Amino acid sequence: MKYIRLIWILLNLFVSTIGIGLLIITFGWLDSQKKYVGKLPRLWGIWFLYISGIKYTIKGIENIDSTKQYIFVSNHESHIDIPLTVAIIPFNLVFLAKKELFKIPIFGWAMRSAGMVRVDRQDRVKAKQSVDYALKQLQNTCVSVILFPEGTRSKTNDLLPFKKGGFILAIRSKLPIVPITIIDSRKVLPKGKLFIKPHNIHIYIGNPISVDKLIEDDKDILLDNCRTQIQTCKNKAMS
Repeated sequence: MKYIRLIWILLNLFVSTIGIGLLIITFGWLDSQKKYVGKLPRLWGIWFLYISGIKYTIKGIENIDSTKQYIFVSNHESHIDIPLTVAIIPFNLVFLAKKELFKIPIFGWAMRSAGMVRVDRQDRVKAKQSVDYALKQLQNTCVSVILFPEGTRSKTNDLLPFKKGGFILAIRSKLPIVPITIIDSRKVLPKGKLFIKPHNIHIYIGNPISVDKLIEDDKDILLDNCRTQIQTCKNKAMS
């Protein structure tokens, strides 16, 4: 039975990625503000959660204003975190994603058409250019950005070191950072596994952190503040 369920989920994931991806590719270049195309990734995330039967609870949604732009910063436990956050956050979101994802046929093309930002983690100059491009996206569109600054999935309850690019972007754009804490997505889909297990995921949306008075040299302070808030939330939720 679990193999039939896995095939069903993968089939739906394939169909939704191809179908919604083609819509994004087709209309993305017409929608320079990403006002309409930006809603399609959310539809993809909702579709995935529904067919997967993933259950979740979310707290703190009242902390954010849907008329504003933010830099959302989340911990990273599982591959599920991406469709999960896209589905539950009521904003048009773009990611800073590793360059390898953009090489995937249709999926990568759709990411580019949706305004996602390619990051080269091996080249500091190109990584800086990615931040510059993301800044232009924020200034010229109505999107918000979501980041997983650990860069990969953590196998434990402890956070991995955060990368600084997103915090530089927040200071330069003057957009507040919103810490997001995801609990137990690792138990639903552990790293290296294919089968989705029944378990409730908890998502906590923190209060926005203002960057109005910060300069780029304060990036480490901002990073530490955000990381501490997420780790503290994780510790409280797990205790």
